Amino acid sequence: MKSDSLDPMIRDAYAIAAQPERVMKLLTLLQNPAAEDEGALQPHFANATELLAEIDPSVGDDFSTYARDLKGKSDRLGPPDLLLSISMTVLSVDQQLFKSTEVKVGEPIPDWLFGMDGEAYGQVEKLVQGQGKANPAIVRLYMDPQDDRGVLFAAQVAGTGGRELAFRVMRLRWNAVIGSAFARSLELTATEQQLAKHLINGQSVLEFAEQRKRALGTARNQLKALLRKLGIGSQTELIALYAGFSNAFATAELKDKQLVPAGSSEKLRLQDGSDLPFEVYGDPAAKPVLYLHATIDGAYLTARQQDAAAKQNLRVIAPWLPFYAGSKMASSGLAVVDEFVERLVCLLDHLGIENCAIVSARVAAPYGMAAVRSHPDRFRGLVMAGTVLPADDANDFSHLALGYRAPLRLARIAPSFVRLYFAAVSTMVRRGKSMAYFQSIYGDSAADMKTLNRPDVAELMQRSMKRTFQDGYESTAQQAILTASDWSKWCRDLQVPVTLIGGAEDRLAPPHLVEQFCDRYDFNLIGPLPDVGSLAIQQVPEQIFKEAANIGTA
Repeated sequence: MKSDSLDPMIRDAYAIAAQPERVMKLLTLLQNPAAEDEGALQPHFANATELLAEIDPSVGDDFSTYARDLKGKSDRLGPPDLLLSISMTVLSVDQQLFKSTEVKVGEPIPDWLFGMDGEAYGQVEKLVQGQGKANPAIVRLYMDPQDDRGVLFAAQVAGTGGRELAFRVMRLRWNAVIGSAFARSLELTATEQQLAKHLINGQSVLEFAEQRKRALGTARNQLKALLRKLGIGSQTELIALYAGFSNAFATAELKDKQLVPAGSSEKLRLQDGSDLPFEVYGDPAAKPVLYLHATIDGAYLTARQQDAAAKQNLRVIAPWLPFYAGSKMASSGLAVVDEFVERLVCLLDHLGIENCAIVSARVAAPYGMAAVRSHPDRFRGLVMAGTVLPADDANDFSHLALGYRAPLRLARIAPSFVRLYFAAVSTMVRRGKSMAYFQSIYGDSAADMKTLNRPDVAELMQRSMKRTFQDGYESTAQQAILTASDWSKWCRDLQVPVTLIGGAEDRLAPPHLVEQFCDRYDFNLIGPLPDVGSLAIQQVPEQIFKEAANIGTA
């Protein structure tokens, strides 16, 4: 990757703070292997993640409430201050705001309305060409030919068939608390913070220079340095970035606090003072089985999964994986696996369980494999409901869907992107914009997409992700790093049976690679099952728990 291609990616990274769904565009740009310059992007990825962390995850669509009525706190948009046809003819105008007689209904807009540099006009053109996909945009319009400051507007495609452009004045102002968090996240100097505040409040660079008794050239150089530091190209991009903060905080004040899922049903306090949170399902007198969850499923079970386990007379103990649900770990990377396995032994001791089988789902496979290898006397066998495969090389992910491929490839060389990726994904899901993410992972599997549309699965995953990301994004970053590693050392010389249940539509572990994996380590393979994909634990729980029940205990 050439260094001159980094600037657009820096811009895209910061744009994620305002529009989390743009992470999918960045994901596409980063999918190619051997990007040696990606290390230079790490601080920007980390900063963008900090920005997202400042935004309340319960807010609605970005930009949709920027133009609030000053007389009240309603989220409903009032009439536009300026309405244009897409041919740039004035359809309606607030003459109290636009005092010039050149802005007149039925007439084309005057040349000076969008300023002399063409930036605002270019933004509006993109808005029209994108048919509202970038809705809304922040633009600066000028009130008359002598206006050198301009006013910020939220521009939005409107009307039947998107044939109109609505402009509403943005009531955006610098807020001391939000501004301080904004400056801290981006590591702005005191001067840079003052300049950002000045511009966001609608003042000009000239006024900034005059107030500080500096030459205009000095102020312009300071602006250039600020934009370069943020990896953006204009004042309006700076304002858009800050607007993501401002809108999120303001909207959060207007919304009722959403009920968050209750915490884990139980926690085991360990000798080092840390906690192992876990869930328990089923009759206490039933045969125990340990369930190690996948990334977005969490340790929760749907009613169908619980029924499947109950029919096999199983009691399911589901510990949250490392860094999930508030758990802390001393180690990182592959070392976390061994540390977690010892916690599982402590959990069995705490519950008075002599031994049991393990069921793992997808990315939890390394933990399950390490447990049965290290403690065959306590963990009597493993049933894998789909799996990740040990990675021989950091770039060996060509068989994976894009949503898996790029994050895994970057997990080693740019781990801060992985955190940004999942920060954006969690925000997208909570805002009801998760389809692009799920499509990038499961889009090639009709079985998985159908499963994701099941109400019980959707509710479970939404609940799980709120629990998963309550303390940050370390859990999913750890999962990506682990999945991108060669964990095959735990697959060798096993003393207990291992069964893998695979789907014909699994895009995380394609059937031909799963067969090779099972042949190499002499594991039992059931499948590839038709109409089953990566979400086998949701699709065939009856078969999975039946296999687990057949594993004997001492």
